[in-house]
Amino acid sequence: MNTPKMSRAVIATAALFTALAAHAQYTVQFGGLYLDPGASASSTTGPLTPANALSLNVKPVSTVFFSVARDINPDWDLQLSLGYPPTHDITLRVVNASALPPSVAAQDGNKIGTVRQIAPTLFANYKFGDSSSAFRPFIGVGINYTMFDQPTSNSLNNSINGGVTNAKLSDSWGLAAQIGATYKLGGPWSLNAAISTADVKTTLTTNTYGVERKTDIKFSPAAYILSVGYAF
Repeated sequence: MNTPKMSRAVIATAALFTALAAHAQYTVQFGGLYLDPGASASSTTGPLTPANALSLNVKPVSTVFFSVARDINPDWDLQLSLGYPPTHDITLRVVNASALPPSVAAQDGNKIGTVRQIAPTLFANYKFGDSSSAFRPFIGVGINYTMFDQPTSNSLNNSINGGVTNAKLSDSWGLAAQIGATYKLGGPWSLNAAISTADVKTTLTTNTYGVERKTDIKFSPAAYILSVGYAF
């Protein structure tokens, strides 16, 4: 994991929180998240690789969700959304079977590796209705930072590429948005549901004995979140 980059992101977010009013209310949330990455990948390019023949898919995953929010005023809050970094399975997508050996074309849909995603997102949320209302819908806009680490290449991918393969993916910054609602359960407790998305782009670069291949990946993720909140 690239800890210096992650540390800088956390420090910058903490500075934003501490710059707000001293008596603001905090809310922490804890629950579950289902992430459909909505990945769209280009064909893989590079030496000894047939043009427009191979690509990949990134599979959905579930993980633990948590966040912390600080009120700005009764209608606005600033929320840092996190979660336990999920690991996605990556599968082979055959674009043009006729350009490939039959043994490779037959592997369409099979797992070729994994990658872990770390994606803190900072939202400014506007809450509809009166602050005393039990039910308050909200919308949010913000900034997402996505870092991919711990990529792996399994034996199938190594065989297709011609040997032991290392991989790396570029980081991404992009706009984010969410919509959801909060229902007060009584006292400091609440039930929260939201759907969020972000603009995420990365380039996968693999290296097999010095031979580099690249695949551009654009994500249109949909994160479905259900959590319990505690205000203090």
